[in-house]
Amino acid sequence: MLPEGCDALFVISSIGKTQYFAVESREEAMTWVNSLRQMRQDAITRNMGHSKDIPYPDEWKSFDKSAKRLKDQKTRIKSRLDAMNRKEQEMQSLGGAGGGAA
Repeated sequence: MLPEGCDALFVISSIGKTQYFAVESREEAMTWVNSLRQMRQDAITRNMGHSKDIPYPDEWKSFDKSAKRLKDQKTRIKSRLDAMNRKEQEMQSLGGAGGGAA
């Protein structure tokens, strides 16, 4: 059921997260979706260095840096968790192997 005054919705999905947005019309939903797609493509183009001729607002550099910091943080956390899991598996295998020899 949509909120009063809203006749359409669009969904944004990313890894592990889905968000639903209610809007007044299907046209507004399509405008949001197309704008988000274009912004995503612009970010990819900037990150690849293919946008040197296109002026972008300085705020976007700040947004890009924030997104990169978040991505790097998630990568570091995942690496630490993987290392902890490997170490735990090694300890379990050593404990299991040593326990049968006694």
